[in-house]
Amino acid sequence: MDSKESSKGALSRRAAIAASLAPLIVPRHVLGGAGYQAPSDKLAIAAVGVGGMGKNYLNGCKDENIVALCDLDYEFAAPVFKTYPNARSYRDFRQMFDKEQKNFDALIVATPDHWHSHLVLAGLAMNKHIYCAKPITHTIAEARQVKAACLASKATTKASIQDSRTSYARATTELLLTGAIGPIHEVHIWTGTYSPSGLARPTEVQTPPEGMNWDAWCGPSPARPYHKTYHYGNWRPWWDFGTGTVGDFGCHTLQMFHDEIEMGAPDWVVGVGCQAFSLAGRVDNAECMSIANTVQWHIPARNKFPEMMVFFYDGGLAPPRPASMPRDVPMPGSGIMFVGDKGIQISAFYGGNPWLPFGTQPRPGQRVRGLPGGWLLPESRFHDFQQPPPTLARCEKPDHYTEWVRMCKAGKKSITPIEFACGLTEFALLGTLAQRRHSMPVAPPAGATGSAGAAGGARDRHEAKVLDWDSKAMKFTNDDAANTLVDTPYRKEWDFKV
Repeated sequence: MDSKESSKGALSRRAAIAASLAPLIVPRHVLGGAGYQAPSDKLAIAAVGVGGMGKNYLNGCKDENIVALCDLDYEFAAPVFKTYPNARSYRDFRQMFDKEQKNFDALIVATPDHWHSHLVLAGLAMNKHIYCAKPITHTIAEARQVKAACLASKATTKASIQDSRTSYARATTELLLTGAIGPIHEVHIWTGTYSPSGLARPTEVQTPPEGMNWDAWCGPSPARPYHKTYHYGNWRPWWDFGTGTVGDFGCHTLQMFHDEIEMGAPDWVVGVGCQAFSLAGRVDNAECMSIANTVQWHIPARNKFPEMMVFFYDGGLAPPRPASMPRDVPMPGSGIMFVGDKGIQISAFYGGNPWLPFGTQPRPGQRVRGLPGGWLLPESRFHDFQQPPPTLARCEKPDHYTEWVRMCKAGKKSITPIEFACGLTEFALLGTLAQRRHSMPVAPPAGATGSAGAAGGARDRHEAKVLDWDSKAMKFTNDDAANTLVDTPYRKEWDFKV
């Protein structure tokens, strides 16, 4: 993916949205008997970024026709290429699009976050169905662009929120919608941190894997010297390429309640990251997520829903335990806690009962504390409360990828279309942006004395500033530095030339 290469029919970043999106030809799928799928009925799929999560996405579609695969790192992706020997392999997605555009119906996007919007927009402009990793985009501006393009397209899209619409996720939503705990005024979300964080930028010079165009991997983001700290798979906490834990995991939990309780957009947000130290001393780095972080979003009153606060914690942090929680019960290691006027609902992070193994529902006759959708407090008040019957549409996890394939063939929307996930992504990315803003050193106040006012002391001062958000104007009204992160510029040579 050399930036000097020309690409026939190149699209600019801005032109992609306005590009004419012609109706798709939906492949016929008349089955020739039980379980039989004629070759002509198979969805022809191309994928970009197949060495990491992409191999899982492809495995979910393995019964279809995998025609073209692209990855910058052939060594890392070699097992995937071997799995699909009939698929043609590429290092440059632009070359793949030029040569294979007429040969595939659907595109899987499994690259690091900073490449998502470019590839989704390119796929839609070619009238391809899209499956995309979450978060859908790297910036808020990109989320708006991708949503607009999806709404203008007749393609079938799906976001990689694998637990969305499962029975355990839906049970949490259905329990919440009973109104048992009354109007909600607080939501607390907490999870671990799963990538090396709180790091200084690497100084060691390393060599990329053989044949890998590292400049193309950096792509539209600022160029960084190659280091294994970024690749393989550890790019998520680095702001130039990833979106931190809140961006990575936010969609997985927001999908259960963001739209249902009409959260929409907050009117302010604030983030805080803990201070990191290494053997070399204090780590002051505005480029990498800290070890443990918190975010607060303020949601104004809307329709029947009152003013509300949303809190996010990672890195082992958790919300204060409620007074109504039995003292012999510890807080779950991760989860969601809804605080209402009449009570509290604690559910598993991905949905379901917080005391059951991940992604499971109670077996018939199994005794478990709480209900399938969560645990209601105080227990004395909700002792006889029952889980409501299932009413919301479901898509179980084993059917996540195959549901997308079926909807592509039928020319229908998937159960979790990308435009839906763009709303979740934007909400989460406001948290990412608040964390990034907190990591930027600020000048000491006028007249300050001591270390904060000493030479070099400004780097020690970080400010948990409340950022006032004007969603309609897509900008912060009180912070110019934060506004630079809403729509970060692309490197000129990689300004969406596909």
